[in-house]
Amino acid sequence: MNMRILRAALVACLMGTASVIALTAVSTAPAIAKSSGPSNSAPVAKALQPAQKLLEAKDYKGAMDQIKLAQALPDQTPFDTYTINNFLGSAAIGLGDYATADTAYEAMADSPAMPDADKPTTLRNAALLANQAKHFDKAIKYGTALLALGGPPDPTIIGMLSQAYYFSNDFANAESFAQKAIDATPAGQAPPRSALEIKLSSQNKAKQIDSAFQTMEIYLTYYNDADYWGEIIDFGLGVKGLKDMEALHIYRLRLASHAHGDPSSYTLPANLCLQQNMSCPAESVMFLEAGSVGGGDLAKARAAEARDRAVFPQYENVAKKGGGDLMLKLAESYYGYGRYADAEATAR
Repeated sequence: MNMRILRAALVACLMGTASVIALTAVSTAPAIAKSSGPSNSAPVAKALQPAQKLLEAKDYKGAMDQIKLAQALPDQTPFDTYTINNFLGSAAIGLGDYATADTAYEAMADSPAMPDADKPTTLRNAALLANQAKHFDKAIKYGTALLALGGPPDPTIIGMLSQAYYFSNDFANAESFAQKAIDATPAGQAPPRSALEIKLSSQNKAKQIDSAFQTMEIYLTYYNDADYWGEIIDFGLGVKGLKDMEALHIYRLRLASHAHGDPSSYTLPANLCLQQNMSCPAESVMFLEAGSVGGGDLAKARAAEARDRAVFPQYENVAKKGGGDLMLKLAESYYGYGRYADAEATAR
């Protein structure tokens, strides 16, 4: 099975702004003075007080200018630097400058001065921003540290870890965390598309074709994807000993699912429909038109359809009075003409 997975759309989905949207909400005005714990030196506290007011007013540009003045101060304590980066990250997120926000949050997450109370928010945002910046080693480090804090599992971080491991070529861990993200899906909801994509891609990279095929079936249970439908259908058509009618049913699935395929994926079933034992020329036209196959093939099919439509009413009357074979043939004809309710009733 030649699976066309990890397409450009998948990369864009995983590495786009989705992770930024999932950032834990941060205060637009981080605290300078605290009732307990470490405190900032007087020069840094004085420099950040105007930035705090500007952040509260959502003047992120003005706050950024003031924060840069604080960054330039000498003799900073580790907690001073941590607090400045906290302000910097908040202002950068407000400005949509996620590269700067990533730098700030990575420095915060690596700081020995990070207070325990800040760890859940700081590590979470640092992990998501690092992943978006393609700093996958840091994303794994911070995401793992966050999960080690305990508490309810964070589906966003679990999914992020599966992405980070995948792009680090650690497909075993990528699949493991993707499955954890899928398992964390509430009952009745579709599993995250990105988690299924990562699991499928990891299995394919590890050449676990049977497992990948099963994951693809689960994926198609929840999400309609023309590429994956094409893969499933091509796999089914490759089964040995397939009879013509069985093959035609699988080809019909290609039409119903709008699956991708090459021109032969439409000319072959179109020719099957024109065979004497099939005799469904209207469906032959449908296949050729769906595959944008014109020329003599389409002209031949349309001529056959016109002849069939001319005699179909008489055939319909005869078949309804006949036995099971004629009724089944009539059901097939109804299906070929798109009369699906009549096809079902006649087949029953």
